[in-house]
Amino acid sequence: MKFNIGIVPGDGIGQEVVPAAVTVLEEVGRRFGHQFNLKRGLLGGAAMDRGLPPMPEETVAMCRQCDAVLFGAVGDPKYGAIPNPSLRLLRLELKLPTNLRPARYFSTLANRTPFKPEVLRGVDLVIIRDYGGFFRVQGEVNARSWVNTRGRRARDTFDYSEKEVRRTLGFAFPLARSRRRKLTMVCQWSVFATSKLWQAVAEEMSKDYHDVELEIMAPDNCAMQLVRNPASFDVIVNDIVPMAGMLNNLAAMLMGSVGMGPSATLRPESIKGLSGQGALLWGFGLYEPIHGSSPIHAGKNDVNPNATILSLALLLRHSLGLDDEANAVEKAVNKVLETHRTYDIMEEGKIKVDTRQMGELVAAAL
Repeated sequence: MKFNIGIVPGDGIGQEVVPAAVTVLEEVGRRFGHQFNLKRGLLGGAAMDRGLPPMPEETVAMCRQCDAVLFGAVGDPKYGAIPNPSLRLLRLELKLPTNLRPARYFSTLANRTPFKPEVLRGVDLVIIRDYGGFFRVQGEVNARSWVNTRGRRARDTFDYSEKEVRRTLGFAFPLARSRRRKLTMVCQWSVFATSKLWQAVAEEMSKDYHDVELEIMAPDNCAMQLVRNPASFDVIVNDIVPMAGMLNNLAAMLMGSVGMGPSATLRPESIKGLSGQGALLWGFGLYEPIHGSSPIHAGKNDVNPNATILSLALLLRHSLGLDDEANAVEKAVNKVLETHRTYDIMEEGKIKVDTRQMGELVAAAL
């Protein structure tokens, strides 16, 4: 089969982790008989180094021609805050409002998490957040700061329409149905009007998903339960982006490191049904590690590329419908971790490797 895959490393360590994942992708193509036509684009500081704007129009046009996009990171501080909005703007241009972050327990990394193995056993969850209201806040439509006689003041307003809420929940419910049939709606319904809207719509939509258990939970309780009993969660959907970010990073520690955390940003309305193995097919998406650009490690070739490699597995499964290939990548990662580690997950008795070597080892283990 033939596929067009967008490759956008960005800047910082994105320039290192994405090539490691591409090594794995190319090996998938060889072993499974697929042709991956790689289309490359610039974003953030990498684009500015070439005299281009942080988000070149050429990159947007290239992404639109692809079946999916594999992305690295942006955020090199030498450019100030300029490159950071480029990813947000790319998501906006590509109409990708919904972000998804899985967290699975890797038994091989039991000693690299702060949790007891018995707490982690069976952990396999997904956290969903919607960028819709956040796009407008960050776009300064509903955000302002000013100075008056009493000093400085600032205000941010989160604004969601029922249509936007139904769009995200219209993805979350089918995703839960395709997994273990439990959806946890995390919202501060006792305080925020937007949270009340999310809760009301979730309860209304649950009537059409009788086979999915709906649980309404406050964010502070959710954080506590993620520490106390993380295996009780299946799909978690959040109403406020910053709160979701906190829960995302907490969930990353269930895996041992943010260097193990994959993510996808997608269009909920493009759901195409289920794959042969029951995975939800959601069409075009942008796939990236959760760890950011980590400028202090940029250029050292020492960071963990597995978050990007596991993002590649999500791409294969959910955008291309290649279940066997995705399973093979995930098994290869787990196999390599039995003996080899990058610095962030290193422990006694293992062999320390760099970014490039980890990608090559995973490719060889397919």
